[in-house]
Amino acid sequence: MSANLYDLQVELLFNGTADAMRRRILAPLKQGLTGFSGISPRQIRVLDVACGTGRTLKFLRGTLPKTSLYGMDLSPAYLRKANQLLSEIPGELPQLLQGNAEELPYLDNYFHGVTSVFLFHELPGGVRQRLINECFRVTQPGGLLIICDSIQLSDAPEFKVMMENFPAIFHEPYYKNYINSSCDL
Repeated sequence: MSANLYDLQVELLFNGTADAMRRRILAPLKQGLTGFSGISPRQIRVLDVACGTGRTLKFLRGTLPKTSLYGMDLSPAYLRKANQLLSEIPGELPQLLQGNAEELPYLDNYFHGVTSVFLFHELPGGVRQRLINECFRVTQPGGLLIICDSIQLSDAPEFKVMMENFPAIFHEPYYKNYINSSCDL
């Protein structure tokens, strides 16, 4: 049931800007992938970690219509919803896989780009770092890792009160740690 409500809930939470936030990854990804211009677009591989209902993959397909897209999520219900959404748009269906992103089941240096949207604030600090390490492991040299998530205190200290109240209001147990942390990239 949550997979059917997720996109609406996130749009409400972000006051209608969740999709605009997701689209922020598109320009830097497209620009960064130009570094692989000697490769056929169909051979370019992009993974969306924690792809959820597939909305980011939908935007990726629109921006990179010939790229081979992959999505991975822990939830089979969300992957079913993603498959439903993505089968409605033109282009090759992204390869969706259920699994834990802490142990990405892909070869080293396999992807030209890896994205993750709205995941990192949901994770304990140690898991965030393991996920970053895994994303770098599966990304080719010269490839991109693009993360889109909530602001942190170092980004906007003027929003400290709002950020500190957020986890209590929206049951986000790792958010306080997230806003105070940095990840070793």
